[in-house]
Amino acid sequence: MKSKSLPGYEQLSLIMQGHVAFQMLWAGVELGIFDCLSKRPNLSEDDVGTALGLQPRSARVLLTGLRALQVVEGDASGLRNSIAAEAMLTSHSETSWARALGWQRHIVYPGAMDFVAALKQGTNVGLKHFPGEGDDLYTRLEYDPQLERVFQDAMSDLSTSANELLLDGVDLSQTRHLVDLGGGDGTNAIAFAQRFPHLRVTLFDRGTVCAEAKAKISEAGLSERVSVRAGDLFTDALPQDADAMLLAHMLTIWSPPKNIALLRRVHDALPSQGQALVFNMMADDDGAGPIGTALGSLYFLTIATGEGMLYRWNEYELFLREAGLLPGPRQALPRDHGLIVGTKT
Repeated sequence: MKSKSLPGYEQLSLIMQGHVAFQMLWAGVELGIFDCLSKRPNLSEDDVGTALGLQPRSARVLLTGLRALQVVEGDASGLRNSIAAEAMLTSHSETSWARALGWQRHIVYPGAMDFVAALKQGTNVGLKHFPGEGDDLYTRLEYDPQLERVFQDAMSDLSTSANELLLDGVDLSQTRHLVDLGGGDGTNAIAFAQRFPHLRVTLFDRGTVCAEAKAKISEAGLSERVSVRAGDLFTDALPQDADAMLLAHMLTIWSPPKNIALLRRVHDALPSQGQALVFNMMADDDGAGPIGTALGSLYFLTIATGEGMLYRWNEYELFLREAGLLPGPRQALPRDHGLIVGTKT
């Protein structure tokens, strides 16, 4: 049987050249092709090349690839963005993932080359690509402000995209004070404060991130209701007057023992009936998917900490129970995300 007639050939072929597909996509973002076609749809291949300062052969190579990937449509005489590319790859779109691709390009890609070594050694071997001290990526980013900016921009865009799912799935009408643990640049805290006008929010994160968060919160006009507190999740005291704590994309970073230890700290800081909101991409209980969670774990093992991954629904429930928090019903959300609320009884 010829290879092209084998079942799954096309899918396997794309996987085998996945690195090339990403570079095509990233080039389109970095060179501004998607922004160009958004402003001036139906440009010819030559006109796109001229607009971006590319030689005709270079423009042809890139645009042929983007058309084959179905993110650019049309033919050489008239090109336009696909619907998905217009929404997710243009810099001006509210649902853009363009800056998140910068995280993939500058952080995930260099470290991913060491995936096999990380599997064999069971630790984040790919961290060697990031100078500085510390055993995890987040500590080392403090030594490279430019790379930390890439990371925070990406996390901000991903948080913005995920927040619409979370805000629609959680009821904080009876919550007075929410602590956003590992809240980054303030994207989550601002979104919660805007959605729930009665709510007071405290962002808790590393000192290098807090300065930016303060500025962003001030710009949003929310400094009276959203405060920032610098500290270490595992060693510094957590705020004691909150009735809910948010762990958004946090428990993917650490090992099960560390997750349980962190949740126990949350448990101890919460009052009776206080709530821990666990929000992540969720893997199926049988570990067979979905594909987004299956692929995402490479980053946590190989680069971030060497101990995390995208866990299964039932594992998050176990973490909560081990910490003395009663898991509520699973709330499945779009884009492979989910929410579990653990209550201190």
